[in-house]
Formats: sequence, structure tokens, C-alpha cells
Amino acid sequence: MKINDALFGIVFVIVASAILITVQSFPTLPDQPYGPATFPTIIAIIMLLGGIALCISGYRERAHQPLIQIAAIMKTRDGLVRMASVPVFMVLYILLSKPVGFPIVVPVLLAAFLTITTRKWLLSVVIAVATTAALWLFFVDFLMVSLPLGILTKVIY
Repeated sequence: MKINDALFGIVFVIVASAILITVQSFPTLPDQPYGPATFPTIIAIIMLLGGIALCISGYRERAHQPLIQIAAIMKTRDGLVRMASVPVFMVLYILLSKPVGFPIVVPVLLAAFLTITTRKWLLSVVIAVATTAALWLFFVDFLMVSLPLGILTKVIY
């Protein structure tokens, strides 16, 4: 599916504007020229400039391309299943990660997603387990961010 850049540009401009409006209410730090609003303001300005550039690019392309062009694969049952699986797996992760746990939910969902998209279940399982292990090591050991253990909390602790 091909979406005209102008549509994404409009979304970027709206989100950036909302961020800029929101950060104005952030408290300032005494005796410092910058505070909690500095980083979000910088990101919002970059998003705003990028959104404007996308709007200009999309406006120039409008004669050659429709606003939304649906690919042939999206008109098939397989394409629709693959497209629908993304938000379904995101919602499942949100609902299941805390009660069941990251180390159990992620490899199952990732293996299922990869199997749906590639049709190679063995490779999907191997990639899912390796990716889960890499993510766990990166977040828990390197960044020291706790990931939900869910039912494994009783086993580990």
C-alpha cells in the first residue's frame, strides 16, 4: 500500500503541534535555561519540519500518484490476514505481557507472526527465541529495565 507523503506530513504536523502545545505546560527549573520541555520541544520541531517537507513532497507528487494506492497483495485474503495480524498481536502483547510474562509471550507471538508472514515455522521459532533472548539481555542486563515476568515471577523468586 502506498500512501501519499502529504497525508503522513499532515499527521506529523498535527502530532508535533500537539507536543509543542503540551510541553508549554511543563514546569521550568530554577536557574537553568533548559528543563523538562527542552528535549520534547526539539523533537517536536524536527517532526514539524519533517512534516512540512513531507507535505511539500506529497503535494508535488499528487499529479502522478493517488492519495492512497492499494497493492495487489492487499486485495487477497492472505494480505488482509497479514495486515490484520499486526494490530492483533500488538493488542495481545499489551493484554498478556504482565500476567503471562515477557519471556513466554514474546516468543509465542513473534513465532506466530513470522509463521503467518513467511510460512516457515521452524525458522520462525528459531528467530523468535533468539530475538526474545537478545531483547531480554539488552533491556534487562544492559539498560537495566525490568520486563514483566508474569507467571515466571513465582518460579524465579
